[in-house]
Amino acid sequence: MTDPGRNEATADIASGGMAFEPILEEGVFRFDCSVNDKDAAFPSLSFANPKDRDIPIMSNKVPLYIPTFECVIGQQIVQIELPAGTSFYGTGEVSGQLERTGKLVFTWNTAAWGYGPGTTSLYQSHPWVLAVLPTGEALGVLADTTRRCEIDLRKEVTIKFIAPSSYPVITFGPFASPEAVLVSLSHAIGTIFMPPKWSLGYQQCRWSYDSDLRVLEVARTFREKGMPCDVIWMDIDYMDGFRCFTFDQERFPDPRAL
Repeated sequence: MTDPGRNEATADIASGGMAFEPILEEGVFRFDCSVNDKDAAFPSLSFANPKDRDIPIMSNKVPLYIPTFECVIGQQIVQIELPAGTSFYGTGEVSGQLERTGKLVFTWNTAAWGYGPGTTSLYQSHPWVLAVLPTGEALGVLADTTRRCEIDLRKEVTIKFIAPSSYPVITFGPFASPEAVLVSLSHAIGTIFMPPKWSLGYQQCRWSYDSDLRVLEVARTFREKGMPCDVIWMDIDYMDGFRCFTFDQERFPDPRAL
């Protein structure tokens, strides 16, 4: 029997299911569970210009890797299968190693004090996967949703997103290299502003320093050892009773002098 709460759509456009169209530039595609789901999707908060996600472009290219959609009541499940030997990266701000193959991540901001290698959520959420194919080419996949999203990379060579409500999936490539994918992604989401020059140097940061004397000792040691250091972070122990915008008058009597 068919589950009345489940609708599986595939790349067979004639079936009236999944819909896709080229957007932004050559090699970038938007996929939706259906035309109705496309219309129901929230405006993009990922694209620098949200209209770029919604306006198709003229292109003769067709996508090489096409997701499947399962629309279960309250959830949309999207999967993309890739060639054997593919490795996965990305998934936003998470703990653990750079390669994310075999991992499960939740895009759900968490004040993850004391996090460890197995922590699945940190302070930022980015529902994005970079897949490096065995040929050296790369494919980027963005689930354009602000909802709590499960990124499941535990099944071999499969990217799986699960999130509530309708949301589009955007693929970038495959292109010749990971760098080319990230350049294309930057055309969609934009790039950061250049930060102040001083912030590009080494910054020393630890749990905290208990007094201004300790901060000065650390700075002096860097200079004595010839190690460049542009910033020393003091965390919270400089405060008066851990109150913001205050300094402890005994342990940090003259903050300007630092």
